[in-house]
Amino acid sequence: MIFDTIAAISSPLGTGAISVIRISGDKTKKLIEDIFGINNPEPKKMYYGWVKENNEIIDEVTWVYHKGPRSYTGEDMLEIFGHGGILVTKKILNLIISKGLREALPGEFSKRAVMNKKMDLVKAEAINELIHANSDYALKAAANQMEGKLSEQINNFKKELFNIAARIEVEMDYPEDFEVDNFEFLNSLNNIREELYYLYENADNGISAIEGIKMAIVGKPNAGKSTLLNALLRKDRAIVTDIPGTTRDTIEESLNIRGILIRTIDTAGIRETEDVVEKIGVERSLKAIEESKLILFVLDNSTGVEDYDIEIYEKIKHYNDKEIIIVINKSDINNEDKFDIPWNHDVVKISAATGRIKELEDKIFDKLKDSVITNELTLTNERQKNAVKKAIDSISKAIEGIQLGLTNDAIMFDVRKAIEGLNELTGEDYTETLLDNIFGNFCVGK
Repeated sequence: MIFDTIAAISSPLGTGAISVIRISGDKTKKLIEDIFGINNPEPKKMYYGWVKENNEIIDEVTWVYHKGPRSYTGEDMLEIFGHGGILVTKKILNLIISKGLREALPGEFSKRAVMNKKMDLVKAEAINELIHANSDYALKAAANQMEGKLSEQINNFKKELFNIAARIEVEMDYPEDFEVDNFEFLNSLNNIREELYYLYENADNGISAIEGIKMAIVGKPNAGKSTLLNALLRKDRAIVTDIPGTTRDTIEESLNIRGILIRTIDTAGIRETEDVVEKIGVERSLKAIEESKLILFVLDNSTGVEDYDIEIYEKIKHYNDKEIIIVINKSDINNEDKFDIPWNHDVVKISAATGRIKELEDKIFDKLKDSVITNELTLTNERQKNAVKKAIDSISKAIEGIQLGLTNDAIMFDVRKAIEGLNELTGEDYTETLLDNIFGNFCVGK
């Protein structure tokens, strides 16, 4: 399959000004000759022409030929720009497929670019993250990785490790002529480990910027949790009634507060219940709390703090790694004299029903902004984080081996394992399964 010539629609399906069809593979020039009648197209030049089938016009188009290896995939490529209609675009694609080409799989163009060393895996993932970015912080994190400075830094680490491995190997082959300076190796390995550990420790910021931060809305039944979710989303997503227990399961929605992607979970009211369905909802609510970074603990201003509220707080206070904001809802009801909060957390008064939530949004941003700040050397997904951890662990073993006076072949083994970890990060040591898993999440045509 890797040697097939592939084709796909690269623009979104729908009615628009222009559609794009992309072709890559060794049959590209033959396709150009068959469709446009040009034998030797000039690379990077925009051509104008007609796409016809059985002498009947399908569309009026422009097209560009990219000669490999100076193309996105490293192969001969063709990009056709036609009118942006669903039917006309599909008719052109069907005509192309009928010439002996295969429709591309999701992400197959980018996969070929990695396999042909036109880009590394880090940049390929950054391209996909850039396309799917739905917050300013996600966009910045993806753009930083696309710039290539992270890849450059990783390649520098690999060069240093290769240099260490080579010098150890020379000493092993010619022990009488060369003597390895283990102290110098220790310094180099410690410096690389320190830099990699910085990447590893700050990876969660990049992952949070791309994937979003989980925030749970919790409280007793009828405190106004679903109304608050609807207010934050600026739309009616959750069913709101005066009947306690209306929300019986968790509802997850994404929202954007000042460039931060937040995966907001409206939980079922946490209470003791004999209702089987509601009980499952409560269990899921507790799991959502456990997975969230921020908890909005909603209290009902009309009732004051009740036993229900105290029971819920007892369940959430043990999560020391969670930020908690106490949200007093229905603050348009005057009840100041009987509302005493016994807990030491930030308190925000809102009226979810009237949409008075700006102060709460400000507080949410303040609590989460430091968790999504990234720089040009930030990892952005768990795969990258795990690969770096593998390299760190191997370098640590090599350092320990030198300190314990182990043989050079043992130290060499760990240094090479560290290089393998970094190769996994950039995609130099890949498996078909790994690439399929990664690029299966890409758009078709990218």
